[in-house]
Amino acid sequence: MGFGSMRRAAVLAAAAVCAVTLAQPAEAAGLGQWRAELLAMPDGFADATGHVQGTDSHGGYAGDLWLDGISHIVTWTQGKPTVHPQPEGYEAADVVDENSAGTILGNAKGGFWSQPMLLDHGRYELLFTPGDWASLRAVALNERGDVLAGAQPNDGGPGAAVLWPAGDRAHPVVITGLPYLSAADIDDDGTVLLNSFGKSYTWRDGTFQQLTAPPGAAWVTAAAIRNGQITGNALASDLLTSQGVRWRSPGQPEVLPSSSTTFGLNGFGLIAGNGPRPDPVGPVGPLSTWLAGRATGPLPLAGYAAGYAKAVGDDGTIAGVVSNLDPSDGGRPVVWRYRLR
Repeated sequence: MGFGSMRRAAVLAAAAVCAVTLAQPAEAAGLGQWRAELLAMPDGFADATGHVQGTDSHGGYAGDLWLDGISHIVTWTQGKPTVHPQPEGYEAADVVDENSAGTILGNAKGGFWSQPMLLDHGRYELLFTPGDWASLRAVALNERGDVLAGAQPNDGGPGAAVLWPAGDRAHPVVITGLPYLSAADIDDDGTVLLNSFGKSYTWRDGTFQQLTAPPGAAWVTAAAIRNGQITGNALASDLLTSQGVRWRSPGQPEVLPSSSTTFGLNGFGLIAGNGPRPDPVGPVGPLSTWLAGRATGPLPLAGYAAGYAKAVGDDGTIAGVVSNLDPSDGGRPVVWRYRLR
């Protein structure tokens, strides 16, 4: 590791320690708080909506916006948006992830068909796999460039996960063996996170390991994995009461305080999700954060009613959208930063 890399690692580690210190008690004491900054919109599209699902952890963000009724990939560098052309031969595209090298993972779309693809500094790479698939959709990208997708076969059989190793994308690995299998995420060491009919698993080199459910949970759904730490959600036996969970290892579940769901996780364990629902069948709870198992404050919504955030950067920023409707359907792009007062 060179001096520059060592310095950056030290800075990020110090930032993580600072974030732990400036948890909810510090915020209550008036030391700092999360602040929302709306991202600039492309010229001529001030009211466009969409999703922000990626960050390079260096101030760059990636998402997709509906422009003239079509989904386009948009990136933000130093706060300025760039609209990218569609992949050749496809009508539209979306974004699902980004790594620190600035490589973006998404799906090229044509009619009812989607094809996993990478956008690497302006160059598209479509990812193919042998087999007869009714649906193939990109899910996650790790730091070394491994790609994970979910797949459904044309014969209506069990689902699968498809893994393209960074060093040999011409020979993808098809992961099967669990009922109703769905792909969730991939860690930087290649460990795959999967869900299967109310249970969650890691997969590595052909071996599955089930995640232990927290006490009282009847249904578990994992969402994200980084550096061996996992976050997700657990449903009680009534299948209505939900809580966010972090696993420090597959056998160590810990219910997050004042939580109902979680979506995103960074390399230092900063988690984004929702606080408790006011009503089990009502709207989702407030957009919130956790670190080291402690609540670290709500995310402000810049005057909107609700928000969604999956992209949690190793620089401590969180990217997502805010909306007056259901934010999972898209909204106004926004970045959250923790600021000292």
